[in-house]
Amino acid sequence: MRSFFRLSLFQSIILFLFLNGVGISQEESNGKSFGISALVQDGQFDIMLPLVISNKGIIAPAIGLASVSDAGTDISLGFVGRFYLNDSKVKPFLGGRAGILIFSPSKQEGSSIDPESTTDFIIGFLAGGEYFLDEGFSFGVEAQLNASVSDKNSSRFGNPEGVNVNTGAAVFATVYF
Repeated sequence: MRSFFRLSLFQSIILFLFLNGVGISQEESNGKSFGISALVQDGQFDIMLPLVISNKGIIAPAIGLASVSDAGTDISLGFVGRFYLNDSKVKPFLGGRAGILIFSPSKQEGSSIDPESTTDFIIGFLAGGEYFLDEGFSFGVEAQLNASVSDKNSSRFGNPEGVNVNTGAAVFATVYF
């Protein structure tokens, strides 16, 4: 199962590079080609860099970072794709996400054992809407259906080496350049 998610992430990166090349060659009606988004979901704050493919969609690499000195560092890396259902001020969308969550625990004082990092994989579908105040600023909301595969040492989802399915929601704001 883990090999499947690594392969899917690799395929997502290749698809991203291909679509990015296609997006650059397409003419945009508003001239905006990329942006920066702040996304909040369940206390997690991520930064996304949406690249406009066309007026019908975006693809966005995403990164999140949380570091607690006594606990460790949590990094999330992924890609999100949104495909808009219309081209108006309010754009409903469907899309997907794929990513990895890497937790590196801090070494405990007095211990000679290095704690092990864990890597969890996520893939999901999303639906929502993005409201454009003007061509350079929007905010939106999305509902998600996610599946995750946990590392054998991970306690993130309470199911080490297991598969979890859950729903989620996120809100975001984006500035386009």
